[in-house]
Amino acid sequence: MAKSSHQKMTPMMAQYAEIKAVNTDCLLFYRMGDFYELFFDDAVIAAEVLNITLTKRGKHLGDDIPMCGVPVHSADAYLQRLIKGGHRVAVCEQTEDPAEAKKRGAKAVVQRDVIRLVTPGTLTEESLLEPKANNFLTSVFRSGNNEDASGHADYHVASIDISTGELQLSSSNPEELPGEMIRLSPGEVIASDNQAADPTIKSAVELVGSAFAPLPGSYFTSAGGEAALKEYFSVQIIDGLGEFSRPELSSIGGLLKYVELTQIGQKPILSSPVRPNSETVLRIDAATRINLELTKSLRGERTGSLLHAIDRTVTSAGTRLLSQRLSSPSTDIEEIRDRLKSVAYLKDEPELRSNLREDLKTIPDIRRAVSRLELGRGEPRDLGALRQALGSARSLHDRLSDFSKVMGTPDIVSGIIDSLNIVDSKLLEFLQNALVDELASPKKDGEFIRPGFAAELDKFRDLRDKSREILASLQKEY
Repeated sequence: MAKSSHQKMTPMMAQYAEIKAVNTDCLLFYRMGDFYELFFDDAVIAAEVLNITLTKRGKHLGDDIPMCGVPVHSADAYLQRLIKGGHRVAVCEQTEDPAEAKKRGAKAVVQRDVIRLVTPGTLTEESLLEPKANNFLTSVFRSGNNEDASGHADYHVASIDISTGELQLSSSNPEELPGEMIRLSPGEVIASDNQAADPTIKSAVELVGSAFAPLPGSYFTSAGGEAALKEYFSVQIIDGLGEFSRPELSSIGGLLKYVELTQIGQKPILSSPVRPNSETVLRIDAATRINLELTKSLRGERTGSLLHAIDRTVTSAGTRLLSQRLSSPSTDIEEIRDRLKSVAYLKDEPELRSNLREDLKTIPDIRRAVSRLELGRGEPRDLGALRQALGSARSLHDRLSDFSKVMGTPDIVSGIIDSLNIVDSKLLEFLQNALVDELASPKKDGEFIRPGFAAELDKFRDLRDKSREILASLQKEY
């Protein structure tokens, strides 16, 4: 839309057009009060995908302006349908109080800006994610040359699940890349625009049916990847994170640049990069993965897969870990033996096993709750999840520790006991004192804060809830 045409619009529509002009590849959710509104072609597309009424608002260049909208409180359900339909969404919020806008004049428009881009690989909302599966955003960078018979090409893959903070790295030759893509099953794949047409990359992406986004080649540089790792992990040198080749850093650079762009500067918490050891992890080709139906059946569903048949975990994180271990089986004999010792240990202690399962059932999906809090999208129930997880971790530690003093424990279980012994007691006490017992979502008027915790908040609550008594008291006094 030409800038000259903006001048013929109302101030609000001119603002919409300016914001849309820098987000042309996304549907724009434009916040107006309690609704996200869409206009012009965005409205036509969204109305068809969401099966909602297409209306109109005003005119532009003599034509009606198509419009549709969705309520803010139920936006996640609509976002889910748009994302599944292959669309990206730019969420545009009001960034100032309407009262401030009125000070600039009766017709002043409230300032708005895009606060995030919602894409298939960057979801964090609980309602948009599959609880028992990772949602990876995967970057692929090709090094070498695969255009002639004598050339050699490697594909360097960096994947992040921003809902959990997991960061994985791997390298594949052209024959291995499709199998690696099936293992990851990413929600979205990115590559530099000068490599996006690579037939190996294209066929691997098509095989898993992921959304695909070509990005400027300038994002995929080793210097950019190194700088991003230093910034994310607050280090001066990256040696402590592992050894990285220049192509690996280029893949990481593109990945973290895309995260920065979609999250509008907000940074998710990242775990240290994990690179499966090619000598101790079984590499499985694409055809074998598909036919073994490890995590998905031939119909592409979880039901009917090996994972579905053996999964008796009681937490979402447990299922995700089991899925990763099925997808990347260990070939390290000592590691396999250690795992079997732990299994045998719990098999022989049915009472302990039953009690641990009951304890684990109380643990929420803490990694995803913490990720939302870090990105500024947390709700009271995410704080409640943190409180619950800290309390449950303490209970698990005490139960396992007490039992180990009597019966001893395998090395893996001992390591779990040690890791559970780092619960921040001060944080747990703070959350227990600050939050009400039952937490609803979304947050409303500070109702998730326990009465008596914050004196100033209690004062405002009294003004809201006891205004008649306060006025009567003032009348009596004066």
